[in-house]
Amino acid sequence: MAWFKVDDGLHASRKLLSIPKRHRFAAVGLWTVAGSWCADQLTDGLVPDYMLEVWGAPPAAPESLVNAGLWERESSGYLFRNWHEYQPSKQDVDAERSASRERMRELRARRKQKKPLDSAENGDVFGRTVTNGSENVRNPDPTRPDPTRPNIKKEEADASSLPRKRATRINEDFRVTPEMRLWASHKAPDADLTTETEKFINYWVAKSGKDATKLDWNATWRNWILNARTNQTRQDHSSRSLAKGMAMLQAYDAQQTHAFELEA
Repeated sequence: MAWFKVDDGLHASRKLLSIPKRHRFAAVGLWTVAGSWCADQLTDGLVPDYMLEVWGAPPAAPESLVNAGLWERESSGYLFRNWHEYQPSKQDVDAERSASRERMRELRARRKQKKPLDSAENGDVFGRTVTNGSENVRNPDPTRPDPTRPNIKKEEADASSLPRKRATRINEDFRVTPEMRLWASHKAPDADLTTETEKFINYWVAKSGKDATKLDWNATWRNWILNARTNQTRQDHSSRSLAKGMAMLQAYDAQQTHAFELEA
């Protein structure tokens, strides 16, 4: 990781104070963000014009930095003035990274060479060296697993060492993916995904306590959609039953009215 270095006297520098107050903080903010980007991308202080658009920099900010002597105008963007006096160059960073990789390779190589030696020394200390004689067949090493059987304890230990998935709260930016919509088109074709998803997010964002965390939010969403479909089916059935009952009542009232008219 490369670092963008900022002098602790920046706040009182003459160049900074020469920027008009109405543009000062926007210019310094742009200078800082652009510096971190140049350090990350190893551009040696070159800030292309298109990145100013990405950051949404106001037009007055880069011009203020040029007028203050902090930047220089280039054909394709802007250049930090005196970048190499305060920041490492791309060549220096690449060289340091290459040296670090070489040190790690040497460290791994030494570790690989050391492991067989340690095993041999431990075998000598505890009397567990392996020979090709019949004594080793008659009295097998109890610490070595039977090659014809799986080492169940080792497999259990390996499984227990795997990182467990932790439950999390719902992300407020939860989105329905195309795969989820395809699933819903088969399992809940009548569900209003937009409304139900909004209700789903609002419910779980407002939820508190241990129950507000889940291991799989997509699966939780699928259950919500299935429940919504079931509830909608029940509501439709109730509405149809109510409509049917009202129709029967109206027919009965009409029949009674007709009979009364005949008697009259």
